[in-house]
Amino acid sequence: MENSKFLKIVIIILLLINISTLAFMWMHKGPHGMPPPRQEIGDFLIRELNFTETQRKQFVKMRDEHRSSVRNLREQSRELHDDFFDLLASSSTDSIKVNQLADSITFNQKQIELSTFYHFQKVRGICTTEQQKKFDEVINDALRMMAPPPPPHR
Repeated sequence: MENSKFLKIVIIILLLINISTLAFMWMHKGPHGMPPPRQEIGDFLIRELNFTETQRKQFVKMRDEHRSSVRNLREQSRELHDDFFDLLASSSTDSIKVNQLADSITFNQKQIELSTFYHFQKVRGICTTEQQKKFDEVINDALRMMAPPPPPHR
């Protein structure tokens, strides 16, 4: 009898934990079961740095140019990856070609990183001295916002 009472209590506790977990997940989902959108990094920087209207316009122009440049580099990256993994279909793999494509992929990624670095260097350049101090404090938070979300736990 004592054993069945204990099992009933454990089942009730587990049920409450499951309901709580489901409620938490449901409340933190956006429309159509999607996670809420990540905060736009541009909005974050404009707000945190308290940009003037002139600075905001400069920033938006720089951001759009940077996005276009990175978009082109990412498209090249997709094409390079496609070419790279298409080599798997060959019965005799040319190691020189594999290494050339791997080097091209690495160089392309380097261009993306450099483009992003210099973009933020320009953004910092339009800041006042006080804004630069704040920029230095929040840039790592902004960069984390740009990173892809971590994969879901399985």
